Amino acid sequence: MVVRYRPQGVQALSATPADGYSVSVEQPGGPLVVNFRNAAGRLSRLEATWNNGPTAKVIEQ
Repeated sequence: MVVRYRPQGVQALSATPADGYSVSVEQPGGPLVVNFRNAAGRLSRLEATWNNGPTAKVIEQ
């Protein structure tokens, strides 16, 4: 996963899933959200924003 952070916003430059995972990139006018999911339903989620500097949160489910 490669993310570009700028004060104007966050952009996904690449998101290549590992074998057995799919990836979806969402950016509905807010934070960048990238979801990696495998066939068994395991989810790894990255939420990236610019809020007075770069911030990121990873959620594992």
